[in-house]
Formats: sequence, structure tokens, C-alpha cells
Amino acid sequence: MRLFTMKSMESIVKDPHFKLLSFLITSARGCVDEPPLYGTLRLIDAASRLIDIMKEENKAVEELIKLQKMIEENKSLVMYDEKAYIEFLDRLVKELAKIIKTAGNI
Repeated sequence: MRLFTMKSMESIVKDPHFKLLSFLITSARGCVDEPPLYGTLRLIDAASRLIDIMKEENKAVEELIKLQKMIEENKSLVMYDEKAYIEFLDRLVKELAKIIKTAGNI
């Protein structure tokens, strides 16, 4: 018994949620053989992709778009400046904490 028709499978694989799921699963496998710091790159890349999905669903507020901009502008640091990359991750966490704190005060 088939649960999905070909048409429904096509729509699933085109769905942005499924694309993110696929990225996460294949990233998990990639992390096995890659340098440890690349796992963090995959995670922030997934965060950026999730913000894209939130944009499509009109759920991305200005603060999240700012986080995404930070990610896109700094994620390549992992390739050539490990110290600056880690400092960027620290700034990203601080920005996220500000969002959470602000939401808690509303």
C-alpha cells in the first residue's frame, strides 16, 4: 500500500520544511568526517535557512532578519579565521539573547 502519490511526493520534496530536514540529516552525516568547527557552520547555515522559511510564512521579525544578515556576512570566517569566526558566534548568541530578553519584557 502506497501512502503517497507521486504528485504528493513531488510537493513534499519541494517544501521548504522538507528541504531543511534534508539539509539537517545530510549535515549530520557530513559532520562525521568534517573538521569539528564545520558542524557549527552547518548549524548556523540551517538557522539562516529556517529564517528564510519564517520569511516565507510571514513569521520573521526584523530582529531575526538581522541575525540572518549577521550569519550570511560572517559564516565564511570559518574557512580562514577561526578566532574571528568564534567571536562571531559569540556575538550571534548575544543578539539572540537580546531578542529573548526583549520578548520576555513584553
